Amino acid sequence: MGVCLCFGAGRLTTRRKMTEKKKKVKDEEEEIVATEEVSEKELLKQAEEREIERKAQEEAEKEAAKAEEKIEKIQERQERIARKATVRVKPRHGKNYRKLAEKIERDKEYTVVDGIALALETNPVKFDATVEMHVKLNNKEKNTRGMVVLPGGVTKEKNILEVTAENVDEVIANVKAGKLDFDLMLADIKVMAKLAQLAKVLGPKGLMPSPKAGTVVEDVKKAAAELKGGKVEFRADKNNVVHMSLGKITFGADRIKQNYQAVMDHLPKRIDSIYLTTSMGPSVKISRK
Repeated sequence: MGVCLCFGAGRLTTRRKMTEKKKKVKDEEEEIVATEEVSEKELLKQAEEREIERKAQEEAEKEAAKAEEKIEKIQERQERIARKATVRVKPRHGKNYRKLAEKIERDKEYTVVDGIALALETNPVKFDATVEMHVKLNNKEKNTRGMVVLPGGVTKEKNILEVTAENVDEVIANVKAGKLDFDLMLADIKVMAKLAQLAKVLGPKGLMPSPKAGTVVEDVKKAAAELKGGKVEFRADKNNVVHMSLGKITFGADRIKQNYQAVMDHLPKRIDSIYLTTSMGPSVKISRK
């Protein structure tokens, strides 16, 4: 009886040991798994940190490159300025022009009579130059345009194309074919409906007849005679400046003054500045009064 009890107790001890061993093995396996998980997280963290460091280094290198490029540009600019300072600047105008321009007081406003005399006196060329006026209109004056008769005569007679009911179809065909051998088109008011199809061709070239410009009339022959007698068109450009030829130097001061006054009588009253000059001469500022 005593032998059996001992044997049973031994079997219990053996089972207990096996159970404890299995538990130990399981604990070790769980510990290994936990360690592996920690190691994987640590590796990911380290990889992220290295990526952050790499990006930061790239940004630093880019900033350094930009700073270096900026410094190089500044140095190049300074070198260009230094080179320009040592290079002799060629005068914009010739010696004769500069000598004549000294006769004109800068920013002084001359009377019309004095201004015309000074413009003629400072003409630097030997040929019969044109006397020009350039009037800067106030910005409140928009789309200024019209016709004026120059009593002193015109510098160049324009080639005028007269359009009537008899030749309107021929004119349309010629313009569409690219034949624009005229300086001004005068049109009978009755043919304007037909001529409208040429607006895209003639408009950009400033050749399209317009009632405002006085080139759409009821009597084409009469209007053509007036134009040949000294009637010219004026219009402000995109900078709101009216450019007009007042005659040749050989016209003399009186005829040029007549043309100047005729133009001024047709321009708006709000004017910013007026200048007179010959074709290649210096400008003379004229009083607006």
